[in-house]
Order: sequence, then C-alpha cells, then structure tokens
Amino acid sequence: MRNVALLLATLFLVAATVQKTTRLSKDLKEISGLVFANDTTLIAHNDGGNDPELFVLNLDGSIRHKVTITNAENEDFEDIALDSKGNLYIGDFGNNNNKRTDLKILKVSLQKVLDNQDVEAKFIEFSYPEQTTFPPTLKEKYFDCEAMSFYNDSLYLFTKCRTEPFDGKCFVYTLPTNPGTYKANKKYYLIIGKRDWFRDAITGADIRENKLVLLTYNRIIVHSFENGRPKYESHNTLLPITQKEAIAIHSSGRIYVADERQKIIGGGNLYVIKPAPSPNIQQRSTEKKK
Repeated sequence: MRNVALLLATLFLVAATVQKTTRLSKDLKEISGLVFANDTTLIAHNDGGNDPELFVLNLDGSIRHKVTITNAENEDFEDIALDSKGNLYIGDFGNNNNKRTDLKILKVSLQKVLDNQDVEAKFIEFSYPEQTTFPPTLKEKYFDCEAMSFYNDSLYLFTKCRTEPFDGKCFVYTLPTNPGTYKANKKYYLIIGKRDWFRDAITGADIRENKLVLLTYNRIIVHSFENGRPKYESHNTLLPITQKEAIAIHSSGRIYVADERQKIIGGGNLYVIKPAPSPNIQQRSTEKKK
C-alpha cells in the first residue's frame, strides 16, 4: 500500500468571494454537518451532546422542519453525506481524545427526512486498524474525524490531526455503505499545513462531480478529485477564524459553509462562497511506501 503526502507549500494563495452571509437559527448553534439534498434543500445536524436530529433547510439557512433519529444518540455527530441512491450518512465519529471504541455511521432514508418523518437508522460500525491503544501516545493521535463524503460506492473519511507536536497529517480512509462492522481502509494522507490543529486540521469535506473541498477553521481547499485522489488545488481564505465544521458544494459550484455560534470568536452563520479559479497545474506529490 502507498501513502500519498500532498505537500502544500507550493499552493496558489487566492481569495474566495463571500457572496452572502445569513444568520442561522439558535437551534443550529452547534452545526457540524451540511449536505445538499437537492438544488433547493440542505440537510444539517448539530455537534455531539445535542439531540439526534436532522434539520431540513432552505438555501437561506431557514429551517423548514426537523426530524429525530429514533434509535440513536448523538455521541458526537461530525459530518453528513448523501449517496446516489437516496441514503443519508451521519458520521458519529468525533473522537477528540482518541479513546472511543464505538465509532459508527448512521444510515437513514433521505426521502423520509424530506417528508418530515422521524427515521430509524442502520449502523456502519468501524475501527481504525492502525489504532491499538485507547488513547494512543500524543504523537500518534490521528484518530479523530470530522469530515466525510460519498464518492463512487464508498464513504471517504478525512481524519483530524491532534498529534503533539502537530504534524498536520490528515489520513484518508474508506468504508463501504452497507450496514455492518468494518476495519476502515487507509488510502493515503494529506498535509495542508503544519502550524497547529486550529488552522491546519480538517473539519469538514464534500465531494461533487470530481471536485473535493476540505474545510478548516480559517479556509477551504479546493481539489480536483479523480479515481479517489486529489490532483491539484486552489487555496481560498475565508473570514477570520471561527469554528467552521460544515461544508457543502451546490450544483452551481458555489460552496456553502456554516460555523458554530461561540460567544468569544463569533459564528452562527451560513456563508455562500464563490470559489477562486483552480490553477491549471497538477499539484506536486510525494509517494511513500507504508
């Protein structure tokens, strides 16, 4: 197996255009996942410790209705994805301390959610085969995750680096979409920066039409995505640092980002962003054997 480390020191640094900002309801004060159900509808959820609810939103962020997942708790919901068959996947895999042994993804019907029906989930339970201690040593804390999307027939998970010292590695894993118990399949890793987890750790992701967007607290990174691998990217600076954990790509190419509402650093908004043009070059990469 090969790991691919994408060294982003050669990135083009360009600013995105924030086209619109709207205030979200206090019911979404800890929003941590966002996905498009169709061109006029978003689905969202809150972070861990809140009720296991899914919110159906208009494009301006206003709430149409919400439904409850009746057979689950929100231990730590971190992202949401939609497959090509009308299934939603909610990642209950937040793992700040890297000590959870009950990581799971909930699978529910999109149509029932849109029809304002409470839903019962099926479960994709998983573990990281590389993790053998709970928690691992500080320099091996690679097993938090806040970002997930669907691509081809698989779920792609992008881990959040919490190592000390911080090395910036985001490992990319895949899982099947059928309910069951699995070992996540490690594909490669990305490095978008090595400063600290507050600026250079991945907090959200979406894939649409061979485009991958990754989110941190202060920016988005836009990649072309071919055969399950990112190829090149443009670097889009967002607003001042807030707790941004939710991102989704509209069919128009506009990117929707939401942040949690915090007393000190602000947030609680939905941003509509026109991404900067991607550079027409292939990003350099370094391949390493495991």
